Amino acid sequence: MHANARLLTVGGLVLSGLGLVRPAGLMAQDVFPGARVQDAYLQWPLPKGAEQYADIDGRRMLQDVVAQAEIARRYRDQIHPKYWGRIIGMESDAWAAAWLAGRFRSIGLSDVKIQNFDLPPQWYPRTYGVMVKSGSETVELVSAQPFFRSPGTPPGGLNNLEAVYVGLGTEADFMGHDVRGKAVFTYSMLGAANFGAVARANQKGAAVVFDAQMLPGNMRYQAYPGNTQVPTFTVGNDDGAKVRAMIAAGGPVRVDVRLDIEMMPNRQTALVWGTLPGTSDETIYVTAHRDGWFDAAGDNASGVASMIGLAEHYARIPRSQRPRTLVFVGLDGHHNSGEGSATGIRWMVENRAQFFAKTALMINAEHPSTVQTIIRPRYKRGNADMIVWGNTYMPQQWYAGGPTRPELERIATRAFREFGMTHYLDPEPGRPPATDMGSFYRYMPGVVASEYHHYFHTDLETPETVPWTGLEASTRAYARIIDEVNKLPLSALQRPEEPTGP
Repeated sequence: MHANARLLTVGGLVLSGLGLVRPAGLMAQDVFPGARVQDAYLQWPLPKGAEQYADIDGRRMLQDVVAQAEIARRYRDQIHPKYWGRIIGMESDAWAAAWLAGRFRSIGLSDVKIQNFDLPPQWYPRTYGVMVKSGSETVELVSAQPFFRSPGTPPGGLNNLEAVYVGLGTEADFMGHDVRGKAVFTYSMLGAANFGAVARANQKGAAVVFDAQMLPGNMRYQAYPGNTQVPTFTVGNDDGAKVRAMIAAGGPVRVDVRLDIEMMPNRQTALVWGTLPGTSDETIYVTAHRDGWFDAAGDNASGVASMIGLAEHYARIPRSQRPRTLVFVGLDGHHNSGEGSATGIRWMVENRAQFFAKTALMINAEHPSTVQTIIRPRYKRGNADMIVWGNTYMPQQWYAGGPTRPELERIATRAFREFGMTHYLDPEPGRPPATDMGSFYRYMPGVVASEYHHYFHTDLETPETVPWTGLEASTRAYARIIDEVNKLPLSALQRPEEPTGP
């Protein structure tokens, strides 16, 4: 057991030795012991007439969330203490693939295999750090995390850069500031408009850009590519506020930055396959991407756990009672944005005629359960600068076949309601749908529901943020959708392949 670990217990059941390690600067009230949180969540009662889904157990599925978080932390402890997770092409990717194949075999799936794919050289921030100085005070920005695919610094780093604060980074915020060759600090927040601050700082000649995330605490946040030509980092709220205060004090503020990037060759990722044969050669696919940053408990250990929960449920049903063959696929994922991203997913798309000619449905399990959080609630006594947790799970955005499949949408929304799977009132209006379903929706009847929450892509996206009750509700709803779709002929679901474009 890791030196900082403790037992995580849910409802009296000891899950593992995984312990929540509190990042530097985080307020104590922002992190709760696993047992207290998981025991507090409200459970939707099993509806009358749905007793066949009682074996889909959220507490059991949460153990698979914890197991995947442990894989990520093994990578952190053995290989990289800052840039960690189940990262595509890295050792943790292979560990997670082997673990999932083992779970599939233990359930009794057939044709279990790990299908490897070669990757182009992968971006890897070998070392990095940021120091800020003003007068006699020196502060390390412990939350500094480079944007994915950020350029690096010269070998000796960038030193003694003048710090400039430009707030939200609108054109008005930049007025009066010459940022050329300087360290520029911007602010952003989930839910606020994107004012293009990072891109604007890059265009105006900044030497390095820092985007402070205005969420209480000091989380590390792993951002997707910023498409800048200079080193670019996210920093937590506490670190960003500290630099802002130093600049506001009026003295010169200087920044030293180092970011050593390596493009690592000869890496692989994989799809993980498993099958439950049915009484016909028609198929239903259940997919979930395996990769994620840090613990990646919500994104997407929870989705993988939901997929496993469905596999366990249907493995208990005799083959003679499975009208269609069920195919389970642990997708490689998409967090390595850019060249080499979603390699396995793209291979499946390119070979769609081979796999999906007789497919009635795809369930894409992606972020299916997230703790309800409120930022800086009004009239909260005590310290209001905090993230408050509720005792339930957040509603999810969703897609269910699109406007050409109204019957699939009716089936999905009935199942969501029956099992207490909270969701937005309306389906996703845009195309393609968010999540990996966007790679398949043009030729596949598909269902996905997901949420992108305050801890998304941060080092606080731990198993505690995944309510077992939401896992249970979502997975039972998915099983009901599968069963209802199995009552329909293939012709009621399949459509001509939709054209590309909006």
